[in-house]
Amino acid sequence: MLRSYFYQQSLLEVDPDEICLGRTSFERGLRDLLPRLLSVDDFTALHPSAAGAPTCDPMVLAGMLLLQFRFGLSDEALIERCRRDLGFRYALGLERGVAPPGVASLKRFRKAVRELKGADWFFRLSVRLAVEASLASPDELQGIDSTNTDQRGATLDTYNLVATAIGQVVRRMAAVLGRGPRDLAKEWDATRYLARSIKGGAAIDWSDEAERNTFVTSEISDAERVARLAEQAGVALPDDVSEAIALMRQVAYQDVEKLPDGTFAIAQRTAPGRIVSTTDPEARHGRKSSSKAITGFKTHVLGTLDSQFVTAIDVTGANVHDAVPTRGLLGQAETVGLKPKDAVGDNAYGTGANRRVCDELGVTLHTKLATPSHTGFTKRDFVIDLVAMSVTCPNNVTTTTYSDVKDPGGSADRVAKFRFSPSDCRECPLREQCSTVTAAGRGRSVVLNRFENEIQQAQRMNAQPAEKSILRKRSAIERLIAHLVRMGMRQARFFGLAMVRFQAFMTAAAYNLQRYITLAAAVA
Repeated sequence: MLRSYFYQQSLLEVDPDEICLGRTSFERGLRDLLPRLLSVDDFTALHPSAAGAPTCDPMVLAGMLLLQFRFGLSDEALIERCRRDLGFRYALGLERGVAPPGVASLKRFRKAVRELKGADWFFRLSVRLAVEASLASPDELQGIDSTNTDQRGATLDTYNLVATAIGQVVRRMAAVLGRGPRDLAKEWDATRYLARSIKGGAAIDWSDEAERNTFVTSEISDAERVARLAEQAGVALPDDVSEAIALMRQVAYQDVEKLPDGTFAIAQRTAPGRIVSTTDPEARHGRKSSSKAITGFKTHVLGTLDSQFVTAIDVTGANVHDAVPTRGLLGQAETVGLKPKDAVGDNAYGTGANRRVCDELGVTLHTKLATPSHTGFTKRDFVIDLVAMSVTCPNNVTTTTYSDVKDPGGSADRVAKFRFSPSDCRECPLREQCSTVTAAGRGRSVVLNRFENEIQQAQRMNAQPAEKSILRKRSAIERLIAHLVRMGMRQARFFGLAMVRFQAFMTAAAYNLQRYITLAAAVA
């Protein structure tokens, strides 16, 4: 039945002073905080058979989860630390001779918490603690930024990616049919797809394009053949097999182009949303900056800049633009009572669309505007009057001539395109500086953004002297994220987006509790 020995004093317990646990140590602070965050009654729904056999103490398991993500430990390493580390044993209230729960119990508890309490449960509790202690406030300036989280699954080239996808289908079909994978693979002439690397056993000249094309064409043919054999096996296909077949077909065609003779070749481009791993199919290629490519996921963080608490966190594929999760992050912060009045980010968050999102949510967003990449006069050098619908150039010539054109950004909206007359531009003394168009004797044009109003507001805000001091504070969010990285957020411990998101919430919860312990000790 459900029971708890947590926080019961005993002469057999560890003395924190004897083992020199500092006042700001996580282990010492956690022992005091857990009973304030949780009670054994919080876990009743996790143990429907509470009247039956005794269970592991849920308070101990909760403490173990927080210790795991505070110190970035694997399940096995966590259990070992709980057995021999006196600091961990003090944090959990384990008496001498009492063993901690095992890996299986920890995994069951973790799954139950996610399913019944939600992946963000511990995180919400950690934020509530900071708010109740007045250590974090919605009046604080908050920062928003992202960092990469590398996937746990292996990143494969096209040849091995297709091969492992075929191998997965064979293995799962073998389980459905009650046969051995090698036996079924032999029958389906797919034995080579069970090898660790198909390229290692391929007797081809990899420098020969024709041989490479023949090889990838044979893989695609085999993928279609294996799919047909699975679908015609005479049994109902479970969801995991159907998903494996769909994944196999997607990876078979995502990197290739069909040649006139019906064969295939590796395409000289990267497919949008390309799958990079069959073991972690939600991982993606992406970029953190123009010079830094990443593979896996992006972790997006919103946090207070002075008190340094995480107020919202989310994980997306690495191909998602930094600004996209902003609405969700602000909504998440609102649910814990910490939606900011002002937020600061880098250039990536300064898009017109993101500014409109923040305006709709009542948040003032502070960012620099992206620096134009081309030379000459940019649109910022022109005075745009959205009321009079006019544009004035740096030579003080005004035009009201415009037409509605398709949005260059790819949306379905129409935007205004203003044109200056060729004669005005030819007579302009600044025509050589303006652009290559005017230098060639043609008239300059200016295309408005569909978020032009938000961009104009940002330009006016950035021109204010006080704005520079606000933008300089942005670096504090990078320091906060650096703490999360040191706690293991840079490397995914699980497969799949949902579990990596759980890891992010738990890491942020452990960080917030550590921050609370540190600040509380400073004012004690």
